Amino acid sequence: MAEEVTATGHGHSVDEALQNAKTAAVEQVAGTFIVGTATVEGARYRSRIDQYNGGLIRTHRVVSVTEQEGLIVVRIKADVDTDKVNSVIVSTGMEITEALSAQLAKSRDDHEKTLRIVEALDNPAQAFAVQVKKVTYTNHGEMTDVLIEAQIGYSPKWYDDVRVMAKTIGREVNLGSAWADVFWGLGALSAVANPALPGIIHAVARRLEGGSPKESPEYMACFGTDNGRDIDECYEIRHPMPKTTGSSKLRVGGQVTIAGREFALTEIVIDCGRQLFMDVASGQKAYFVKSSKMRQFTNPGVLFFQRGGMTFRYALTASTREILDMSSVRLMASHLQSAETHERIPIVD
Repeated sequence: MAEEVTATGHGHSVDEALQNAKTAAVEQVAGTFIVGTATVEGARYRSRIDQYNGGLIRTHRVVSVTEQEGLIVVRIKADVDTDKVNSVIVSTGMEITEALSAQLAKSRDDHEKTLRIVEALDNPAQAFAVQVKKVTYTNHGEMTDVLIEAQIGYSPKWYDDVRVMAKTIGREVNLGSAWADVFWGLGALSAVANPALPGIIHAVARRLEGGSPKESPEYMACFGTDNGRDIDECYEIRHPMPKTTGSSKLRVGGQVTIAGREFALTEIVIDCGRQLFMDVASGQKAYFVKSSKMRQFTNPGVLFFQRGGMTFRYALTASTREILDMSSVRLMASHLQSAETHERIPIVD
């Protein structure tokens, strides 16, 4: 799909101004997504900005070239192809035409750009947040027990960044019509008897409403409210996010500040199950209990649940004197890599 737009670019040369005009034309139609990362290596500070522009200019025509305040100003009319994640390219002949060459180059560049952006967002430190719900103190004279009731969920900013990223860099996935009110197996009967069952149940549906979308090998990211309701939107992002979705087990630790000094807390491991996300394979079906909807996914990928969360309890015991001097307790969650072993870390249900 192509759209004609008019755009203006500024630069110190005609070529630079023309390139900026092309970028502006693409951004008008397909949007742009920018992610920045910063690291400190020794005493050296480094920052990096990655930017994705999701369109391809098929043709352009220079409308005018002028000079303004010492800069060259180029105005163009351009036909922008808005197709995203275009990795499958079809040609009617063996000849490598200019248009085919441009498509191949765009696909290659998109692959590298999207990889860098997805990798920048695949950061457990940004993704997961621990919210303290309640703290109970039980005094035993010189010693005091502290019971922290908390919940692991997604940082709202991170979730929104990932959703906007997927919408900007990826082609929307058509899941077709949801299968409604057709699941009459044991899972549905159990769900009626026990509403506390997990929100998603896998099964085979009896009836399909509407056509079946075409399957694709492209990795996708889908977004929904929670794991009991339907999926709202899906986009092909090409690359998985192994650091945040490689395992449902999260490592929770933290720090306590006593009299101005920080002390590390013992780590525990919490299995969030499918409360925060769920991996799916191409052709897999999932039944959403709260909405009575069945979906069959056409792409492999991950489902993110915005309001998903896993509650847990963290207990510690300290001297009452230390508790009186305690100014803060901070809990943090990080992803537990499948290759790691933590035999002495207890699993919290």
